[in-house]
Amino acid sequence: MSDLSCANEIPPVEDGCSKEPRLNGDLCADAVETPEPLAPNNNVCEVISPDCLDSEAKNECVSSASAGEDNGSIEEASSVDSQCEPEPEPDPYAMEDDDEEKVPEEDVGHSNGVIKKSSKRKKLSSGPGRGRPRKEIVAMYHSQISGDKNTIKIRIKKNFTALTPNKKKSGRRKKHRQQTEDPDEDEASDYEKQRPKRSKSSAAGGEEESNVSSTQEQEPLEQSPWGDVEKMPEPVLDAIFGYVVAAEGCLPNLIRFSKVCKLWRDVSLKPSLWWKADLNFVKEKARTDLRLHWLILNRLVECQDLNMGEWKVRDIQTFLEALCEHCKKLKGLNLSGWKGITPDHLKYLTTESKQLERLDLSFINSTSPINAQPLVNLSQTMASRLTHLVLAHNKIANLTQIMTAISTNCPNLQLLDLSNIGTFAHNMSLLHVEKLQIGCPKLRVLRITNSQIWLAPATLTEQVASPGFPQLEELSLAGLEEDQTTTSRSVDDDCMERLLKSSKKLRLLDVRGCSKLTDSGLVRVPAWDLEHLFLSACYITRLQDSGLELVLQKWAHSLIEVDLAWSTATSALDGAVCALAEKGPESKLITLNLCGSSVSLPTVKAVLSKCLKLRSINLQSCRALPRGIKRLYTGKKQIDELREALNKTEQPATGEEEGSPSSASPQNKPE
Repeated sequence: MSDLSCANEIPPVEDGCSKEPRLNGDLCADAVETPEPLAPNNNVCEVISPDCLDSEAKNECVSSASAGEDNGSIEEASSVDSQCEPEPEPDPYAMEDDDEEKVPEEDVGHSNGVIKKSSKRKKLSSGPGRGRPRKEIVAMYHSQISGDKNTIKIRIKKNFTALTPNKKKSGRRKKHRQQTEDPDEDEASDYEKQRPKRSKSSAAGGEEESNVSSTQEQEPLEQSPWGDVEKMPEPVLDAIFGYVVAAEGCLPNLIRFSKVCKLWRDVSLKPSLWWKADLNFVKEKARTDLRLHWLILNRLVECQDLNMGEWKVRDIQTFLEALCEHCKKLKGLNLSGWKGITPDHLKYLTTESKQLERLDLSFINSTSPINAQPLVNLSQTMASRLTHLVLAHNKIANLTQIMTAISTNCPNLQLLDLSNIGTFAHNMSLLHVEKLQIGCPKLRVLRITNSQIWLAPATLTEQVASPGFPQLEELSLAGLEEDQTTTSRSVDDDCMERLLKSSKKLRLLDVRGCSKLTDSGLVRVPAWDLEHLFLSACYITRLQDSGLELVLQKWAHSLIEVDLAWSTATSALDGAVCALAEKGPESKLITLNLCGSSVSLPTVKAVLSKCLKLRSINLQSCRALPRGIKRLYTGKKQIDELREALNKTEQPATGEEEGSPSSASPQNKPE
C-alpha cells in the first residue's frame, strides 16, 4: 500500500501548535552528523527526523488506541513501550539561551483518537551545566501508531540525537528575557519570545525605502539662481570668489564653496583662484609630504603667495624642487619655523625661483646663531627682486655685515623685520641708519622691537646728506624696560629725528619702554596723520609737567588706537585723555588702553560720552576708579553698559550731596 511506504514529508501532528509539514531539509540545530541510510524496508523511514524526542515517544506509547481499532495494535504498542526509557526530570539549570517555548499539556479523550501531548520538550545540553549531569541520549526505535477504521499502520523510525559540541562561552553575560504578565502564558512559557533582530541589510533597505517615499512625497525644490549656470555665469561667480580670496585667502573658503553645488565646485577648483594660500588651516595630522606634493601639482600651480609656517617637511630639497618647477608665479613664501633649512636650501630657492620677492625666515634657528654668509648671498642673489624680508626671532651672528649687504643690493626693499633678534655673545649689533636710508629709499615698515640692535653713531654731514625714509608708514622701537641691551634703551630725541626726518606718511609709532624719549622728540615727528600710538612705560608718561597733552592734541583728529598703560602722572594723563575727548563725534578713537594707570573717574566719563566710536577700553588695575568697573570692555554692548552704569552711579551721588553734603557715595569712593 502507498500508505505503508516512507514519504519524504512527515505528516503533521495535530497538537494545535503547528499544521505545516516538516521537510527533510529542515534539520535541527543540535544535529551535527547525519546517520547512514537504513536497509530497504517498507516499514522503515529512510529519513531521520529529530522532532521525535523521548518525551514524545513516551507519550505516544502510553496513549491507547481508539475503540474501533484492532487489539493487535495495542499489543504492538505495549511491546514497543517496553523498550522506551523513562523520561528524565527537567533540569532546573537549563541554559538560558533556549529559544523554544514550552507547550501546555492537553488532555483529550481516547474516543477521538488523538494522542495526549506532553507540555515539555527535551533540550540537549550545549555544554557542561551547573546542575547534575544529564543522562546520555542514545538512538532508539519508536513506534508511531496512527489509527484507521480498516487497518493498523505502524511506522518505525530511528530517532538519532547526537550531542552538540560545546559552545565557547563569551565574556558577556546573557540578559534575562522579560517574563509575561499573563499567568497562563507563564505556565506555558517561562520567557517571552525574543523579538527577531533585523539584519543590517534589511535595516538599510528599510531606511532607503523610507527615504525614497519621503522624497517622492516632497516636491522637488527649484534650483537657486546662484547655482544655475544660465542665471549665474561662471565669470561673475569667479569674480566674486576672487574678492573673497583677496580679502581672506583661499583656505578654507574655497573648500566650503566647493561643497555647495556642482557649479560652485567647478569654479572654486580653478587654479587661478588659488593664488593666495595659507596652509596653516590644514590639520596637523594631514600635513604630510605626499599631500603637500599633491597640492603643488593640482592646486598651487598659479599660486603667488604661499604660507607654510610650522610645516614639518621631511625632505625639504624635494619640496623645493617641486615648488620651483610647478609654481612659476610664486612671489611670496613663508617658511617660519622650518628648523631643518640649510644654506644650500636657501641658495637653491633664491636661484631657481625667479619671481620670488617676499621671504619669511622667522623662527628657523633661535638656539645657535645663524651664519651671516647665507643671508649675504641671499641679498646678492635676489637683489632688486627682494621687497619683504623677515628675520624675526632668530639668533644671528654679524648682523652688521648682513645689513650692509641689504643696503647695498636691495633698493626695492619695503619691509624689514628684525624683531627679537639676538646676537652672538650678547653683544649689541650696530645699525647704520643713514646707509639703510640711502640704499632702501622705498622702505615702508621697519621693526626693531626688543632686539639687541643699537643705532650706529653718524657724523653731522652724514645725517644731513641722508634722505631719510620718505615712504615709511610703520616704525616699531619697543623694548623691555629692564633689558639694557635692546634698542629702546638707546632711542632718544636725536635717534627719532634721524629715523623720521622725512617720514610724513607715518601711520604707526611704537616707542614703548623708551625711557630716554621726551615730549619734544615726539612733537617734532613730521607726520600729521598718525593713527596708532603706543606710549606705555615711556618717560613722558611719568612726569607731571610733561607735554603729553600736547602730543595727543597734535594727533587727536586721526588717532584710532592709543596705549597709555601704566602712566603714573595723574594730571598729565587726565589732560591727555581729555584732549582725545575734545573732538567729540569727530573723534576716530576705537581702542584706548589705560591699564594700570592713575586716570580719574570724571576723565573716563568724558571720553565715554564724547568718543562715540569707542569699541574697546581697558580699565584693569586703575587705582583711582571705583570697584566694579576695573576690567576690559570690548564691543559696543559692553561699552554701552559701562556708560549706563556710570550714569546711574552719578545720579544717587548728586542726590546725596544735595541732601547731606558730608555724606559720600560708597560706589564712587576710591580704593
